[in-house]
Amino acid sequence: MLILRLWNYIRGYVIIIVEGYFLEKFINICTHRQIRLWNVKWQKNSSVKMMISVKDFKMLRPIAKKTRCRVHIVMKKGLPFLLNKYKNRKAFVIGAGSCIIVFFLISSFIWDVSVVGNSSVPTEVIVEKLNDNGVKIGALKYSINPEDVVGNMMLELNDLARISVYIRGTKVQVVVNERVKPPDLINKNVPCDIVALKEGVICSIVAKEGLEAVKVGDTVTKGQLLITGRIENANYPEASPLMVHSMGSVKARTWYEASAKVEQKLERIQRTGLKKENYSIVLFTKKIKLFHSKIPYKNSEYVEIKKKLCIGKYFALPVEFIIDQHYEYKVEHYEIDTETAEEMAADKAIDLAKQKVPKNAKIVNTNISFVNNDNGVSIAKAIIECIEDIGVTQEIGGM
Repeated sequence: MLILRLWNYIRGYVIIIVEGYFLEKFINICTHRQIRLWNVKWQKNSSVKMMISVKDFKMLRPIAKKTRCRVHIVMKKGLPFLLNKYKNRKAFVIGAGSCIIVFFLISSFIWDVSVVGNSSVPTEVIVEKLNDNGVKIGALKYSINPEDVVGNMMLELNDLARISVYIRGTKVQVVVNERVKPPDLINKNVPCDIVALKEGVICSIVAKEGLEAVKVGDTVTKGQLLITGRIENANYPEASPLMVHSMGSVKARTWYEASAKVEQKLERIQRTGLKKENYSIVLFTKKIKLFHSKIPYKNSEYVEIKKKLCIGKYFALPVEFIIDQHYEYKVEHYEIDTETAEEMAADKAIDLAKQKVPKNAKIVNTNISFVNNDNGVSIAKAIIECIEDIGVTQEIGGM
């Protein structure tokens, strides 16, 4: 339907009203002579409204005369009438044609590249690899094969599990999924022990394969044997031991510490309300500075705002506005009471200690104490007690 409407517009058509007492005969003759009529709507007072192409309209005179009907043109539509209207306005036609050509040329290139879904792999690294594969600002979008780009990127970046490249309008969106590194596992047919990953006090031990080498309540150090895969024959000590792949769970109490200085004299940054802005514009890939002047502030905070000019959601233009904002600030010194200072230091110490706690560890207790160092400065010390599995498999040497 859309193609037919476009074709009618290119050929040109008119909306007409036919009046008379033999309208059915008029329509039948048009149909018999293969004159196409559409959107036929009957009106009051013996008239009918319809649409007809310009070419077929010229064939209506003898039919109207034969059926004693009168034909009136209500409206002319289509490209031929539009061109005829502006045929004497050459500057307008040339300008409009130039705009269409420029629009087509601009839409043939990539003007925006975005990367989403990454956390550990830096965006800069992904963008650099995209550039190496021809996906960059200013690239001809018809020269980009998303499948080839995906294949090359997967070979070049081992930390990615999946990557998708979508070309929409003049934008390229790259969606990545990062690879989750699996733990190093030892083949179950290889004899191994379970040793301590870190220091701790054993609170539970379950050996599914192998023999327990420690008991609940023992303090162990990093690398100490927890479950052995070497099983001696009690009845025949001289016989070779049975070697198994140790399996089990060893949970221990572990502690993580961090400290923070108790400070009563603090400083904070406060904006004064004064702001200086410099403007730039990026045309295609060239940055042009507009109205740049020296920053008059001794202390200032810098903020960059980028505004990409777009038409709709996916049609980015090769024009970008950049606003460099400089906010003046002053450093204010203030003092707080001892109780507040200790609370702040304790919170900071706890946050620092929690950063050391593994994801699989369960926090069971948090302790805060205050001590003075050699210089007499008060220090908040946080100790977080956890329960976690500290056992890791280790291949038995020489086997």
